[in-house]
Amino acid sequence: MSLKNIGLVDLCARLGENPQATAEAAKDLGYDVLTLPPYEAEPENSPVKLAKLGPVTFELDGEHLAEMSRYKAAGVVGVTQGHAPWKNTRVQLNALRYARGQSMPVHLMPLDAELGKGVAHDGEIAQRLGLETQPSAAETIALARDLQLVAETGVKAHIARLSSGESVRLIKRAKAEGLPITCDVAISHLLWDESYIEGYNYHYRLQPVLRSARDRQALIEAVEEGVIDAVCSDHHPIAIADKRLPFAQSLPGAETLHLLRSGLQELVDEGALSEQRAIDAVSRAPAEIIGL
Repeated sequence: MSLKNIGLVDLCARLGENPQATAEAAKDLGYDVLTLPPYEAEPENSPVKLAKLGPVTFELDGEHLAEMSRYKAAGVVGVTQGHAPWKNTRVQLNALRYARGQSMPVHLMPLDAELGKGVAHDGEIAQRLGLETQPSAAETIALARDLQLVAETGVKAHIARLSSGESVRLIKRAKAEGLPITCDVAISHLLWDESYIEGYNYHYRLQPVLRSARDRQALIEAVEEGVIDAVCSDHHPIAIADKRLPFAQSLPGAETLHLLRSGLQELVDEGALSEQRAIDAVSRAPAEIIGL
């Protein structure tokens, strides 16, 4: 078994305006499974297996709990609020308690609603470009809250799309304490850092934002050590009219389906990752996370 021929299991992919074409492209690239966020349009005849996440609150309004009791019959593999904000921490606590009662895994994407409004990492590059910054604390403050609520409720939780070295340290400590958590990182954050936004390059306008080279290295090391369980494509096609705009106005997202295998292979060839860890991160680990 090698990274070049393993069937890929992706924990996050959006299918865009042409779901059928995206699913067919995924099949050609060697994907076996794509995990879709809530309300994602599905192709009529997908050539790859589609795993679905349900909304944890009604229409992701952050306030009214969704009817999770119906989800298992519909084949939902977990629930998420995505980056949509919670109305308050009480709602989130009640949602996690409800999910625990339904034995439903929760996928959490830690991002403080206010600090997360920045469009670039809080560093010299963003400051020089005059962009509103998003400090690492936008992620770690929310992550610390999420981990505390997981400890309070005992819900099985998956922490999605980590971007910072400080988040890695929080996850490592939480796992050592026995919290029932797993986590992932997008391939974009293993390959790119904040330097890619030079020249206001909107192709690298992402959420979470690209962080420092030090953060990128910490994420790679965390994958190798198994602190980060899985790597996903986080494929997010954006219409060109919404992408080709001044950097701060460009919608966050990138087409990265083609990068998951090739990007990991690049890291393996460089000696940054072992091939076995790369294989596990896109096959065994994500399959276990979504219960396949």
